[in-house]
Amino acid sequence: MGKMDYDKIFIKDACPTKIGGQAIMEGVMMRGTDRTAVAMRLPSGELYLKTKMLKPEPKAMKVPLVRGVVAFARSLVDGMGTLMESANILEEYAPEEYEEGKFEAWINKKFGAKAAWNILMGLALVVAVVISIAFFVVLPTWVVNYMGKWTDNALVLNLIEGVLRMVLFIAYVVAIRNMEDIKTLFRYHGAEHKIIHCYENKEDLTPENAAKYYTLHPRCGTSFLMFVLIVSILLFSFLGWPNLLWRIVSRLLLIPVIAGISYELLKWAGRSDGTLVKILSWPGLMLQKLTTAEPTEQQLEVAILSLKSVLVDPETIEIEGFVDKDGNIVRSMKEEARAQAEVSEWEEGVKANSEYNNEISSSEQIAPPAGEDEINEAIKFLDNLDADGYTLVATEGDDRRTIVEIITDKEAHEAKERTLARRYTADIKTYENALKWGQAALGMIENGHREAKIIMSYVTGLSDSEVLTRAKELMREEDFYEYEKRIMSRIEGMPLQYIVGIQQFMGLPFRVNKTVLIPRFDTEVLVEKILSIIKERGYENPDILDMCTGSGAIGISLASKVPGAKVTMTDASDEALHTAMGNAGINKVNKRCIFLVGDMFDALAENATYDIVACNPPYIPTAEIDKLAVEVRKHEPIKALDGGEDGLDYYRIIADKASSHIKSGGILALEIGYDQGKDVTKLLEKSGTYKDINIFKDLAGHDRVVIAERI
Repeated sequence: MGKMDYDKIFIKDACPTKIGGQAIMEGVMMRGTDRTAVAMRLPSGELYLKTKMLKPEPKAMKVPLVRGVVAFARSLVDGMGTLMESANILEEYAPEEYEEGKFEAWINKKFGAKAAWNILMGLALVVAVVISIAFFVVLPTWVVNYMGKWTDNALVLNLIEGVLRMVLFIAYVVAIRNMEDIKTLFRYHGAEHKIIHCYENKEDLTPENAAKYYTLHPRCGTSFLMFVLIVSILLFSFLGWPNLLWRIVSRLLLIPVIAGISYELLKWAGRSDGTLVKILSWPGLMLQKLTTAEPTEQQLEVAILSLKSVLVDPETIEIEGFVDKDGNIVRSMKEEARAQAEVSEWEEGVKANSEYNNEISSSEQIAPPAGEDEINEAIKFLDNLDADGYTLVATEGDDRRTIVEIITDKEAHEAKERTLARRYTADIKTYENALKWGQAALGMIENGHREAKIIMSYVTGLSDSEVLTRAKELMREEDFYEYEKRIMSRIEGMPLQYIVGIQQFMGLPFRVNKTVLIPRFDTEVLVEKILSIIKERGYENPDILDMCTGSGAIGISLASKVPGAKVTMTDASDEALHTAMGNAGINKVNKRCIFLVGDMFDALAENATYDIVACNPPYIPTAEIDKLAVEVRKHEPIKALDGGEDGLDYYRIIADKASSHIKSGGILALEIGYDQGKDVTKLLEKSGTYKDINIFKDLAGHDRVVIAERI
């Protein structure tokens, strides 16, 4: 790539992200805000994907320095575990290339597969830590101990020890990087960095877009290790040069302190592009040139699959199975297990039938032959059973006649009754019966019949007409379970929008979940008023701020309707902002949107100003929360509703601080409660920074929007 372009490494306008990753065997693991995703390309060419929900972060992750220690320990355990898991997946699906060792086989037999996994991972982790300590801690300080003959300067000795430790580490990387498996691992490492760069630059996630970026990233764990080496040199220098034992002990005891400081430096490097940061990051970036390599297009596709799989709504369920490059399940692990079970059962049936026939043949106890009509009817019955999923031994000619002859009339009659029950009684889970049950269950809910159809379409992916034409067909067991679960959730008061995960607003689709309010029709009045002002003033490229964005309904709608608009969206909730980012992608406006985490104006730079500031803040008085409908008070986020004792807490903040972020002549546009027009107007008038304050009503005739112009 020629001379290094730091602008492609330290990205100025990147949207905030906590996403990180790790190269694994034949794939990439990405870690998002609420889940991890392991994506791999198996030797067969198939794509394997597994997502897993994350446990809530410990409170220690919010404490500076301490969070570095926690993150270091967690990355060590999780990283090793993920790497071993990827190796096991390859072993399972490519057994000809990955053979189980004798020790592993003994562990599996002795303790069981699950316990064996934990034991092997623990042993691998212990061995890795012991070898690392011996090679990178004990060995350097022991070697430099002999340097005391030539100098007693503690600073010089510590510097030599640190440089030796660094040289050993680099030599280790150089020694292994030409191994074929390591080459592949480093290519996936490069793919991971390129895709994250592409995402942070708000570009569509395609191999073509990602290919132009560097394989280097300032937040990489390799840079973290380099920070550790540099910080250790500085820190150890303060301890002087005590005896060998104390030096080794002190180095081990200070590992948490070094990890904490290095983590903070890494976070700083990831969000800053200053000259000092570039200088401090340079050694780590140079080391990354050894630990990353240019990936192939197929490897970039795997990294994209992994990243996209963590950029989903928090309500999205975990998945595991074989997928296409867009993450659509081709074959789930449940189906894979079922197929394996059917094969095993079939093989057992063949074996049992063979043994049975041999036994009869040897004793010459052949049952009297049945009549031709009876045999034909039995064969027809067997064929029907086979089509319905019963496991039977498939044979031909005389062998099939033998199987028919050894089935008694009683067994055949009982089996046929079971099959008829599965097919035709009202309890059978056909599309028709399931829909009737769902509509009956939602009978007391307004529009319950229609909602049951919507939930059916969401779960099965079928349109209303397709459900009708396939009414007599059996539903997949997984689909019926999901349908039943979501119908019960609706009975318990969960809003339909959360159940199906979608809501229309201003003619656009928005994904919604429990972290954001469901966009209301009333809020469209606010958007329409802003669009009217933009048109009247002839704004072509307005800078717009949407504060308390939630799902992003206001800001994304404005970005969609005004092609030249640049929209900044803020929210105090990481999860809500994550949902808004996804909605920006769905509506193809993410390239013109900036997302900032923070409480109200704390998210903004002091000198940031906008042509239009829009906000739909929490405005329900605290005492009124318990009087809201059950769908709202029990399921929608209370923080997005509660406006304090009189419902005006956030309007006071806006009246006090908003004007410093609005350009002269710019617009402040607020959604308000039905009876808050006069109170909000008084607050804005009292600030003395606004003129032409107007109240607009919704279609029901209630006060709904306040518009004011910055003086």
